[in-house]
Amino acid sequence: MIDKDLKIYDTVCTGCSACTEACAFPDDNGINPIQLIQNTKGLYVPRIDGDICTTCMACYKACPTEDKLYNSDITYEKYQDKIGECYFGYSLDKEHRYEAATAGIVTEIASTLLEMGHIDGVVSSYQDSNNNIITKIFTDSIEVKKTRGSIYRQVPLLNGLAEKIIEGKHKKVLVIGLSCHIEGLKTLHKTNRYLKKNVEFITIALFCKQTKTEGFSDTIRKLLKVKNNDTITYRGKGWPGWARTSEKNKIKYATRGISRLWPSYAFTPDYCMTCTDPLGVIADISVGDAWVDKYANDSIGSSLFVANSAAGLEVIKLLKKSDKIHIEKEDKTLIIESQNPYYVKFKTSNLKERIAFYNNEGTNTIPKPYLRLLKLIKLNKKLHESKIMFYCPTLILRIYNKIYRTVLKKMETK
Repeated sequence: MIDKDLKIYDTVCTGCSACTEACAFPDDNGINPIQLIQNTKGLYVPRIDGDICTTCMACYKACPTEDKLYNSDITYEKYQDKIGECYFGYSLDKEHRYEAATAGIVTEIASTLLEMGHIDGVVSSYQDSNNNIITKIFTDSIEVKKTRGSIYRQVPLLNGLAEKIIEGKHKKVLVIGLSCHIEGLKTLHKTNRYLKKNVEFITIALFCKQTKTEGFSDTIRKLLKVKNNDTITYRGKGWPGWARTSEKNKIKYATRGISRLWPSYAFTPDYCMTCTDPLGVIADISVGDAWVDKYANDSIGSSLFVANSAAGLEVIKLLKKSDKIHIEKEDKTLIIESQNPYYVKFKTSNLKERIAFYNNEGTNTIPKPYLRLLKLIKLNKKLHESKIMFYCPTLILRIYNKIYRTVLKKMETK
């Protein structure tokens, strides 16, 4: 986050790169005053070179976290009203549905829109064989399938985007990311003159409880007994899929060793704790797995998705006519249930208190019951990141997690 004094707050910065893309005043050597770097925690954050900064304030205006903090009046009830037309579905390409996350819906939308000429580029990311995150603008519908896995790491999706769009002369672009990426894209679109004047964006956001630091991947590498920095492929091979480095070294995604890390917020960056959009309603379309009892017996892949805008509804209609995806209407309550109502309520309530807590701004203004809740979540996160919890017997973990969830629910209802 960048404030009006151009002070950067790493703990609540998502690394979306809207600020670096908004800066339009490079020095004589073509170097922008604001650059993205990796901090000591391995997370991407911006840094401003005061010697060449012109204080144009474009980075401040483009920062979605700053905008959200001072302009958001989000509540759980208001958030529910923002959720658009809800659907259940999957790709009708059986191989694609089996190999992709979210039953192939996202990459099916991307490839179909390219084939139809409805867009001229798709912004998305994937991991290469050297564990590097590659972000590019895809123009080939077949090549888009590279992105059909999941990346449980921070992705600076917008970094270098403006230059890529200008070089490719793109006019209508689909951007696939998390809600924090889409928030950054929208503020960037307002502040970057070229993008505002020349480019139309369609957006897809993935349902997101949280992303992870590299510590999460390191834990999975320990479970898989593979080398440090080996590329881990998440999801695919049915639903809910596998985490694997090879056919030999793999583990089911829903195994207790992995699934216990999610509700604990283990290896979750602090900025995820200040998110207000777990269902991606800021995007034209938002998509996620069908983590509900109704579709629990599907071993191939089921997806829930939402058309949150007129543009999103148009895309869903195009896909339905193309016979590329199966579509059924669904209920809004099922969408919330799929992501756990507790998660959704936590992330759409008490925003200013959460930002103050995770930004270390002092806790005097935070009501004591809510402060205790935040401290409990933070303590539980640290415990699950420790070696003690990693080697703890399963039975003890089950008992601990049951007690923790019970206490959490009681504290949340106070």
